[in-house]
Amino acid sequence: MSSGSVRFHRLQPGTVSLGLASAAILSLLVTSDADAQRARRSAPTEAIVSVYDVKTEPVSERVAAVGSGRALAQVTLTTRVAGVISDVLFKGGDRVEKDQVLVKLASEPEAIAVETAEAQRSQAFDQVQRYNQLNEAAVSRVVRAEAETALKVADAALRRAREELERMTIKAPFAGIIGLTNLQVGDYLAVGNPIAPLDDRSTIIIEFTVPEAVAPQIKTDMPVRASLAARPGEIFNGKVASVGTRIDPVTRTLSVRGEIPNPDLKLIPGSTFSVSVQLSGEKSPVVPGLAIQWDRAGAYVWRLTDDSTVERVDAAILARDGDRVFIDAALQPGEKIVNEGGGLLTAGQKVKQLGS
Repeated sequence: MSSGSVRFHRLQPGTVSLGLASAAILSLLVTSDADAQRARRSAPTEAIVSVYDVKTEPVSERVAAVGSGRALAQVTLTTRVAGVISDVLFKGGDRVEKDQVLVKLASEPEAIAVETAEAQRSQAFDQVQRYNQLNEAAVSRVVRAEAETALKVADAALRRAREELERMTIKAPFAGIIGLTNLQVGDYLAVGNPIAPLDDRSTIIIEFTVPEAVAPQIKTDMPVRASLAARPGEIFNGKVASVGTRIDPVTRTLSVRGEIPNPDLKLIPGSTFSVSVQLSGEKSPVVPGLAIQWDRAGAYVWRLTDDSTVERVDAAILARDGDRVFIDAALQPGEKIVNEGGGLLTAGQKVKQLGS
């Protein structure tokens, strides 16, 4: 045969090329492995989840408002009599007790009047005592009656003199924090002139309004939460102290007065507060926030059946309280739902409770 020609060999009947056989076997192996993987993926697996026992509680709704705070008791001290100041016994910002003396006025004439009245009363009392020691024949009834009347007049005059002397001293009507003053010793204080403000800050009163729609639900002693508008991160707890009796015809709101304890005097009267009152509605299932799942149809939870499989229960969210969620769902108290681990579950899948 000449150079460059091609020689063909005829295969004997019944023989198979080694390359073709290897390819066929490899193809079968790959196909079998893929089928096995698909079978494993399609077969349901037992997922490990944490569960939660469903509870029902009244749906919590908070009514928010803004109000201004004032002291439990507050007054601007004045005087009922005019006089020259002889002593100022406080400084602005001092904490004073009830009946503590704050200002004294010059009172020498009033003190003399008390001494005079005491002497006259003593004289009248002695006269009555002498007449009482004598028998009725020695002293007529008229004389005895005149002496007793004179004693009563002396008693009244002494009380009046003592009261006028007492008015020359200004005392704190209740315990609290006294404010700033410009008064000094030697100043003339006229009747009605302001001395200083006095506030009982042991409790702060916050007055606010709520809408007409929720007015019937507001009751005394309900919990109140307040925070300062200037420091919203701090929460102060109190209660509803009193509730108005009429709806305002213009604003359609009800006036409410709340009390916030202030033992450390941290809160200052006149501050603006954000206030909320928690209202209780009808009972509904409450579940952890992690138990809520979502898809195109909306929110739902996984409920565990008796054979440890899961079924979907549609849910509508009513309210949130921290990490708890109030929902409208066909759940009964005591039923178990999936808390954590429900993200990849499918309906009818078996689950295993964590720790079991």
